[in-house]
Amino acid sequence: MDCLPKEVPEIRGLGLPLGASSSGGPNLVAHPRAKSKVWRYFGFDTDADGCILHWKRIYCRVCMSQIAYSGNTSNLSYHLEKNHPAEFGDLVKSNTGHLREMFASAVARSKPEPLVQYLHPHPQQAPDLSHRPQGFGGESRRRSDLTQAVCNFICEGMYPVSVVEEPTFRALLRAADPRYTLPSKYDLAIKMLPQMYGRARDAVLAELASVVNCGVTTDLWHSHAQSRVYISLSVHAVHHSAAAGFSVGSKCLKTFEVQDDDTAENITRAMYEAFVEWGVIHKVSGVTTNSSPDIVKACSLLELSVQMPCLGHTVGRGVEEAFGLPRVEAFLAACRRLVDHFQDMSVSLYVLREKRRQHGMAERPLVRDRGRSWPATLAMLQRLREQRPAIAAALAESPGGLQRSLSFEAADWARVEAWIEVLQPFKVVTELMAACRYPTISMVRPVLHMLLSTTLKAKDTDPKEIGTAKEVVSKALSAAYAQTHEVAAFLNVATFLDPRYKRLPFLSAQERSQVESHVVEEAKAVLEKLNAEQGPPCPGDFSPLPSEDEPACKKASLLPEHQAPGVGPSQDNPLAAIFCQSDVDQSQEELHAQVVEELGNYKSQRLLGLNEDPLLWWSSHAALFPTLPKVLQKYWCVPATAVPCHRLFGPSGPAHSGKRSRLAPPALVDPQKSSEIWR
Repeated sequence: MDCLPKEVPEIRGLGLPLGASSSGGPNLVAHPRAKSKVWRYFGFDTDADGCILHWKRIYCRVCMSQIAYSGNTSNLSYHLEKNHPAEFGDLVKSNTGHLREMFASAVARSKPEPLVQYLHPHPQQAPDLSHRPQGFGGESRRRSDLTQAVCNFICEGMYPVSVVEEPTFRALLRAADPRYTLPSKYDLAIKMLPQMYGRARDAVLAELASVVNCGVTTDLWHSHAQSRVYISLSVHAVHHSAAAGFSVGSKCLKTFEVQDDDTAENITRAMYEAFVEWGVIHKVSGVTTNSSPDIVKACSLLELSVQMPCLGHTVGRGVEEAFGLPRVEAFLAACRRLVDHFQDMSVSLYVLREKRRQHGMAERPLVRDRGRSWPATLAMLQRLREQRPAIAAALAESPGGLQRSLSFEAADWARVEAWIEVLQPFKVVTELMAACRYPTISMVRPVLHMLLSTTLKAKDTDPKEIGTAKEVVSKALSAAYAQTHEVAAFLNVATFLDPRYKRLPFLSAQERSQVESHVVEEAKAVLEKLNAEQGPPCPGDFSPLPSEDEPACKKASLLPEHQAPGVGPSQDNPLAAIFCQSDVDQSQEELHAQVVEELGNYKSQRLLGLNEDPLLWWSSHAALFPTLPKVLQKYWCVPATAVPCHRLFGPSGPAHSGKRSRLAPPALVDPQKSSEIWR
């Protein structure tokens, strides 16, 4: 048994001594190295000397129930959430209450030196935060604008606050405006950046309060510099205003580290706390993930029924699996050896340049597929095909042994052509999605149909390994989007609501009818919710009934024209049971008729061009469709990819990942976080 000291210290930040018990009974103590605030509600039993009796058993201070302890606090949080929701709410609030303090201290720890030594070489001379250089005559508008620009530069560019002390950066600002004096890194870390984050957080909370439905994405990424794994949790919504029409908004809510132990449970807890903190716990329509087992399990624990696979990750995994086939792997290795030969040997490179000049080709170097991603491999194959005459001529002048080791026969060049033909449609799709400024979820079903029915369809002229590779990629795409009925139904509805693809030619007539029925039910649910929020009509909305004191002639005049005096209401008529409907039945029929009429009007509109913006179309036709746009907001808020398309396929992806991987926890801030409001 381990005994605690006689004078037990307090748990930092909890305000509860280690030996204190919130109620009578066992003398409970928290873990001696407790840091989590959840220990406020739990403790180990001790004997009279303060020694812990059993390290594997823990007691709840609220209900005194016994809980197994395995070294982490996941099960403790779940016990509070399940049995003591009020205490769990207090725990979540207390954790989020220290965001600004954590942010400031984390920024200060981004350098290896201690904060005091880093900011104050002479501790006795603390900086005066109220002091400002008088070059602008005090706090001028110009100074505020420049300071705000510096803060945006640090946050969105993911730079450390120490950048304001770099001589080149200071020279840049002096060239822009000699009168401006940069704020100190102490001001930035302790005051300006936390205030900026607070303003951004308040603005996002206000935006999320008005959102009815939102989608969630989980971006799982690795920091190789820190040897850590993180998840960035983002929320997406389709907004509508009378002035601006429909627009898409996205915001990174939280970036948290993924621990090695109990990974799925840790992700679940972090996502749940973020949902509660930002007020979207009951607004999530679906989540888009990279299909990682831990993330999928966390989404299942959170009971998120629509778990959309990321189109980019799904394509990448399928092509990577095809590249792993033995014959394909050997062919790509031969292509890489050929590129490395001309890149690494100066004599061979000189010969290749001469052959390019002789054949009238542009001076463009061969491409290595660094990272082995399929876009890089496609670029390598395309450059080889482009410079085939020069490469063949250069190889012909190489020594005999080298020619045999690097021989590229006609069959090999045919494989290059075949692989370019397979991969090029994927590149076209990714470039199209990356260029979109509107939701791409409605494009998933048409894209999958195109890829599966044309690009990946086996041909008689295909080499054997190409046919096998097409089959592998096709199975990967089909399996990812056919795992659950909810995902398939969700994609069909999202596609139907796009005026470019509303005819759904890739579905059978029965499947199209099912999609339309689903849309009708969704629209009816929207109308019922609106009617419930508006409440029943007020009595004053109807014609007034005659009072007993009014004359009979006036009473008769107040009766409906079709009802004669002395005739009772329809309920007294014996035919009422057959011909009169209840208010509920009549209301349901009216809702159904209204939705069906609106749906027919939508189907009768002309098809939108494939290169036109569907959000602009809905913005200009919103007055004609009072209900369908609300269904659209529920389905189009779920993105097709787990991270922005320009990060998956564009040139900014590697730069973004490289800069982000240098950030250390907990100073990690996504470029959207702290400074960017809804886009």
